Amino acid sequence: MAKSLAKRKAEADAPRQEKVSAMEQSKRFFRVLQKPKVEERKAYRPRGYRTRKFGTIVFWIMFSFVFLVFFFSTLNPSKQEEVSAGAVEQTPTLNPATTTTAVQYAENFAKEYFTWKPGSEALAKRQKRLAPYLAEGIDPHAGLEPTSLKTTSVLLSSEIANIEEKGDNKAYVTLKVYQKIGIPKEVVTTDEKTKKETTTTKYESKEVSKFFVVPVAYAQNYGIYDLPKYTYINPQTTVVATNQTTGLQDVVESEVKQNIRNFLDTFFGSYAADPADKLAYLLEDEDHPSGLNKRMNFVNVKNSQVYQSETLETYIVFATVVLEDPVSEDRFVTNYRLDIKQKDGRYVVSKIDQQ
Repeated sequence: MAKSLAKRKAEADAPRQEKVSAMEQSKRFFRVLQKPKVEERKAYRPRGYRTRKFGTIVFWIMFSFVFLVFFFSTLNPSKQEEVSAGAVEQTPTLNPATTTTAVQYAENFAKEYFTWKPGSEALAKRQKRLAPYLAEGIDPHAGLEPTSLKTTSVLLSSEIANIEEKGDNKAYVTLKVYQKIGIPKEVVTTDEKTKKETTTTKYESKEVSKFFVVPVAYAQNYGIYDLPKYTYINPQTTVVATNQTTGLQDVVESEVKQNIRNFLDTFFGSYAADPADKLAYLLEDEDHPSGLNKRMNFVNVKNSQVYQSETLETYIVFATVVLEDPVSEDRFVTNYRLDIKQKDGRYVVSKIDQQ
């Protein structure tokens, strides 16, 4: 049957389908499968991003560690307290009974202690003065027997002689006290008209010294915790004078000795009289930049010893110098150690009295 005119026209207008073999279809199919993938674009990272990220990680690790330490320490506080207590025990503490304040307290007590007169009224006043110092239960007269008292007493002065610790807050403060005692003496006088004899008591003064031990304690405030005691301390010192020349080598050259000896006269003359700015030409010791500032006059160098120092042009000199008080003209002998060096063809003192 013949096709209609419309169908024939439609077929003519439609694109003709390309005839493709089976082999070509297979190739096209595999080409689709092997289509290259689009490369993924990496995310943008600003400069320093990795460093900041690493720092953040380290921060949180450290924070976690601190948190864990705190957490476990709160669960077991006894160990931490033991460590803290051990640290406190290792810290040395000063005994308050050995301080200058305690010494002053002992001296104040000694002043009241050694002030007395015979008679009930005078002794009652003394007892009242001592009361603030004495601990409860101690004799209110602090050991003085009032019934047999006949003398008068005044404390002239006192000086510290020794301090001996007797615990964490106690000490024996030993004072050397200088006391003026009034010793009673009966004097009989006769009236020339009536021939009547009158007996009066006069006090002869006598100055004495003794070593007085004051038991001082501290518990929120100072106090005398026991009766005072007496002792004796040998005034002769046991300190041995040191020989500063031990191990030093004597300078052999007589010319050097004489030059330094002449320099000593110049130096000590300037040291006694010149101001610091002028003295600086001869003295370079930063610890002792000033001299005597005319408080003493230089008389002469009594003797000197010159020793070689570390180098050939440095010397250690021991000089015995005579000084004079400008007002009284009294003279005094004293010793100096000088470290002397040559500088720009002259001598200067680099150190004075260096030990």
